[in-house]
This record gives sequence, structure tokens and C-alpha cells, in this order.
Amino acid sequence: MLSGLAQLNIELGNICDKTHLCPMCSHQDKTINPTPFGEMSFELLKDIRAQIEPGIIISFHRDGEPTAYGRLRDALDLFSGFITSIVTHGGNLARRADEIIGRCTTVTVSVFRGDKDGRDQLEALRGFLQIKGERSPQVQVKIVGDMCADGIEEYEALGVPVIRRLIHVGDNSKYAHRSPVAPEARICLDALHRPTIGFDGRVYLCNRFSPQGHGYIGSLHENTLDEIWNGPTRKRMIEAHKAGRRDLANPLCATCKHWGVPSA
Repeated sequence: MLSGLAQLNIELGNICDKTHLCPMCSHQDKTINPTPFGEMSFELLKDIRAQIEPGIIISFHRDGEPTAYGRLRDALDLFSGFITSIVTHGGNLARRADEIIGRCTTVTVSVFRGDKDGRDQLEALRGFLQIKGERSPQVQVKIVGDMCADGIEEYEALGVPVIRRLIHVGDNSKYAHRSPVAPEARICLDALHRPTIGFDGRVYLCNRFSPQGHGYIGSLHENTLDEIWNGPTRKRMIEAHKAGRRDLANPLCATCKHWGVPSA
């Protein structure tokens, strides 16, 4: 039983095709993140689908850009009936509009101050919204970090929701201005409800960035998702969180300040 599972993050690929990579992101920096580049095989994606039922969120989001996945249309069709979420740099939206429209619940476009691709991103988003019309998906803009009011005006003029998120660096131990919100239970909600499957089938406790692979709880090439979710590795980590000893869960949890609560 996948008891408590609310969201499954699936990495379609860890390649980001953004023209100018985000300066605060270490995911594509091979001096920091030596993980080989690759895409998830469609056979593995079908195997994941066979192990879960609609009612949870499927978020195509981790180290790479989901709209760079070759079989994006097929991936979205495979999870028809689920709540599906794409978090994207937005540059490919107009080009791949026919593959996304009507097949996805929500598209979130990440925006940050000083993005060298900002103008192209804005035009791609405008084009996508024009093609989409009133059809799904919902679209929102996510401002990552600080951006002054006049920088947001053009995005607000699109008529889509604009949300904000704290900006973090590297190992998630440092956030801009303040620490993220902690839930009253003082147990990380990501650890409880939102695991991640990497493109290679490795499963992690959450979606936080760790080039060392901390938070690894099992491989779908060796066990089912049910066996991993209810297995001894994840159970030990959750018990550490319940005891207020994130430092005993794994080296990533030991330094991470995120609690699974989106903070603006």
C-alpha cells in the first residue's frame, strides 16, 4: 500500500535545454553534479504507471527540463486521469503546445531576475497562451527569488496567476532572506508524501538536490515502488524525522532547511 503518497515526482530526463542556464542552479554543472545525462525509458515510465492509481499528483520535475523529453505527448497520455504538473523554463511551450494542451493539469513557468532568456521565455509563453485559449492546462508564473514590480508587470499582464518562491542555493541549506515555513508537526511533508523517481529508476525520499545521491531509498530495477515506499530505508529516515533528528535520516536531510511547505 502506498499509504500517504500525495505526489510522485518523475524525472523524464535530467537534461536542461535552456539556452542560458540559471546561474543559481547547480544541477547542470558537471563540476558539482557529475550524474550522467539521460532520459527515462518509456518502458520504465509504463512500469511506474502500472504501479499507481489516479488521485495523486504526477509532477514532471527534478534536475532536467521536462519539455525537452522526446516522448512528452506519450508521457502525458500515459498519465491521463492523474493530476499532472509540469515545471518548466517555458522556452519550449509554444513549440510543443499541441503535445501539452489538453493533456496536462498545470504548467508552472519559472521566472527569475536577470534571466538572459527572459524575452524569449515571455514570447514563448504568450504564444502558448494564445494557442491554448480556454483549454487546459492551467498556467501560472513562479517568481523565484527577488524581482521588482516593473519586472513582473509583463507577466501579470498575461492574465495568469503569479506566485513567489524563496530562492535557495546548492544543498538547500541556504535560502534568501529567511528560512522556509515549518509545519506544526515539524516533520518534512516532502519526506512524508512526495518521493522522486530519477530518470534511471532510482527513488529518493524527496525532490531536493543532492549530487551525492543522499536520500536514496531504492531502485525500481530491484524492487517495486510499494516495496521501496514501505521498505526499511525509508522507514528509518521517517523515524529520524519523527524524532526531530533529521541529522540521522541522511546527510541531505541533516543540512536541508526545507520542510515541504512552499514559501514565498
